[in-house]
Amino acid sequence: MAAPPAVGRVNYFFRTLVYGAVVGLLAWGGWHVRELVQRHEQELAERDHRIQGLVADVAQRDQRIAEQAQQIEELQAQVRALELALKLLKVNHRLARLAVRAQRPAPGLKGGVETDVVFQELDAEGEPLGPPQPFTLVGKVAYIDALVIKFDDSFVEQGDALRGSSICFFRRLFGEYQQPSEGFPLDSVGTRPRSYGAGDDAPAPVESTLWQHFWDYANDPAAAAKAGARALHGEAPYIELRPGMSYRVELRASGGLTVRPE
Repeated sequence: MAAPPAVGRVNYFFRTLVYGAVVGLLAWGGWHVRELVQRHEQELAERDHRIQGLVADVAQRDQRIAEQAQQIEELQAQVRALELALKLLKVNHRLARLAVRAQRPAPGLKGGVETDVVFQELDAEGEPLGPPQPFTLVGKVAYIDALVIKFDDSFVEQGDALRGSSICFFRRLFGEYQQPSEGFPLDSVGTRPRSYGAGDDAPAPVESTLWQHFWDYANDPAAAAKAGARALHGEAPYIELRPGMSYRVELRASGGLTVRPE
């Protein structure tokens, strides 16, 4: 028996309502899923952006660390160079000892005094180098005449084997009442002094040239500068001698002869 028309319409209405609700739920669910997916994708994109930012920050940090490490290495190199230069500037070179053996009246001489001395070269450890040289000086004051070559400071800073310090050779020794030309010769002009290894190894060409043509370089600043020398000149420090005393003669790496009691 067929359902009444009214009942059919009611059933149709309910089916339509149910279908609509299902479709609505499906549509809402799809929109909600899309929203969740979009939100998740946005979160992933933001996370990726943050990760890229962190990666960039790490790269910048690593670059800064590398730059700082390089700066530290350069500063350490500068410190080592300065320490070496300072050490070299304090080093004493070309050592000798002047010992007083006797001092006595000499009425027939100008000044009325003569002094017996022994000039002895020393090595870097203060040990005798070569034979002692005895002399008798007129007067109480002894002059030590030397020729000195002072090199550019950059050679000192670099620790150059030859030009990292001043070099000299002892020219002559004389008393206060003796003319320099009457002084006693010590090193032979134009030859390599014993304390720089004469006879042990061949000097560098620049060294040989400087020894042999000292006064030429002293009067030619351009040639001297080309050889790395900033000054070539004579020095003659002197000191009053006392009986029984000995005196140390030294040359600083930075230049300048000194004579002091031992």
